[in-house]
Amino acid sequence: MTSPRVIADRFEVVTSGRSLKSLWWEQHYNDRPYGEDDLWTLAVDRRTGARVRVLEPPDGPVWSWAADMWTESVAHHVIAAAMPHTVPILHVGPGVVFAEPPPAVPRPRLRPAQAAACALAACEVVARLHAIGCGGECGRTARGFPAHDLTTPIGFGRHNLRMTQESGEWKIAWLVPGHLALADLDDDPPASEPDALARDLQDRLAGSILDEPPGDLPPKYDPHCDPIARDLARLAGFYLSLAPPARGQPAAVDAIRRLAAGEPVVRDVAGLARLLVELGPAGAWDARLSALPVVDVLPPPVLDWDHVIAAGEARLPDLVPRQRPYVVLPLAVAYHRRASLRAALAPDDALRDVDRAVELDPIAPHHVTRAVLLDRLGRRDEARAAIAAAFAAPEYTGAPTEDVDGFRLLDAPAVVLGDRERARAHATRGTIALRDGDLALAEHDLRRAVDLEPTAAHLHALAAAVYARGDLAGAAALEARAVELEPTSARYRWDLVVSLHRLGRRDEALFHARKLEAMEAGDPNGRARRIRLLGGA
Repeated sequence: MTSPRVIADRFEVVTSGRSLKSLWWEQHYNDRPYGEDDLWTLAVDRRTGARVRVLEPPDGPVWSWAADMWTESVAHHVIAAAMPHTVPILHVGPGVVFAEPPPAVPRPRLRPAQAAACALAACEVVARLHAIGCGGECGRTARGFPAHDLTTPIGFGRHNLRMTQESGEWKIAWLVPGHLALADLDDDPPASEPDALARDLQDRLAGSILDEPPGDLPPKYDPHCDPIARDLARLAGFYLSLAPPARGQPAAVDAIRRLAAGEPVVRDVAGLARLLVELGPAGAWDARLSALPVVDVLPPPVLDWDHVIAAGEARLPDLVPRQRPYVVLPLAVAYHRRASLRAALAPDDALRDVDRAVELDPIAPHHVTRAVLLDRLGRRDEARAAIAAAFAAPEYTGAPTEDVDGFRLLDAPAVVLGDRERARAHATRGTIALRDGDLALAEHDLRRAVDLEPTAAHLHALAAAVYARGDLAGAAALEARAVELEPTSARYRWDLVVSLHRLGRRDEALFHARKLEAMEAGDPNGRARRIRLLGGA
């Protein structure tokens, strides 16, 4: 008799999960219906005898390797943060082991205050996920079907974002990371709810479900929509599913309806939470609101890059050529991200990482990072060769535009560079030229960087080139723009003071010097610099 499979010497597998593709096939050809249990690996905890559910890819397909790494990373974050309102996670790697969740039930109809309390709990979860770069839910294809291979493991349907009653109070119990295949079960009204169609019609008449033109996806499903905007629409829709709006309700309800429709009513989850508080949930929410991360631009995802790199390298030898891109490309991103984190304190280690990234995927951004590190290490000739390789790297206008530092699988090794990466390449070449004394090339490249991405760093670098060419007024104007963008940077403001002083604009120089005095209070070196330049003023 074959011994049962055991996960982590603790969880004894009863049945392994099936892929949606195989279940769809059986339903279509063999008329075999399927349910939630078919999509999970079901197991028993040997310590307690309790049932558990395991989220793991069926047979470990190579194409989902990057998604699996990201899913496990999100699970680790959930455990480390002791994230409230989520289904407990008992083990991570390989796969994610959840405690038995409450059953997936239809959305109840609640009073506005109760619905707002549940939606606020969901906001607490999503705000913390946004802080680690996780957001956007799963997208939809052009025909509206779920795209389950996207690496954004948040599911808002009733099989992932579950509702449960405790002591008569409705609460949420969210599967995070989500089991995105369960979204397939959200699409049809459950058989246990015979009046589901009538309720759907009632919702439409009440305006809580939007009628979309054919072929036009709602913002919550649009894969091209900003991921935070997509999540805000989903959160607003979650509230409306619990408490459909009625006449005479507060203005906050109308704002939530417009947010669900894709209007930029607020820009972050904390802003939505403030709207929900107006609807009167019970409890002290002020402290919880102040603790919410404010994230209006999704940051790069936070992973354990050492673990990702070790897992990827271990998998490479077993791959056939057609499988390699599914691991090689995300693995190159992992090396590049780790190099960026190591650059300041361990540039030699960072260079070894980026060398491996270039070996795996020789795209321009990896060459640019290599040039930056070589220049920092004083290996100027090699830095010039690396930046030349970046500009020589081909671009393919037919390839999808992707953020190359996002942890996702690119469709092909060739990417279309966005303005941010083009600017970074020009800024790097311009900075190297400035150190070489080639002021004309330096100004040309740095102006191009500013045109593509007018950041404070690019403006400050261009100001240095213009200053070196003797254009003090031009340098001062650029430094003033840099200070306007980053007013807390003492370095940028000090360079502006020097340029203004040399131009004879003493009053303006004194104004910024006094700002510096407040910023550098207690710093004797800063005070000495100001005295040397401006005297006792």
